[in-house]
Amino acid sequence: MPLGTVRDIMTKSLVTAKPDTSVKHVVELMRERNVGSVLVVDESGKLVGIFTERDLVKLVAEGKSLDVPVKEVMTTKLVVAHESDSIASIANKMIENWIRHIPVVDEQGRPIGIVSIRDVLRHIVASSAFP
Repeated sequence: MPLGTVRDIMTKSLVTAKPDTSVKHVVELMRERNVGSVLVVDESGKLVGIFTERDLVKLVAEGKSLDVPVKEVMTTKLVVAHESDSIASIANKMIENWIRHIPVVDEQGRPIGIVSIRDVLRHIVASSAFP
């Protein structure tokens, strides 16, 4: 039985920041919104990076200041999805790339949602596909 598409599980309420936003402010957004990642978008709204808890750990471990712009420490090698992608394909992307968040983008590369590993797991457990 198919699991459905990204459209079925993506979160549409996005937390975004501009590339010049300080990491300190981005981390404050993460705490306030209780999220594990912030999407970084340029002036046109196109996705240019993602800042995750793992990026924060790396920054702290390297002794860098939280005052640096997020563009200096964000992940730019992006793995993205489209809302018509299957949930199974998203789960595979997460496993293959060791990631827990995948931005969902439109045809212009603008974020329209995000899928977390928790979203995928919750859907699988709730579906009849799970024994």
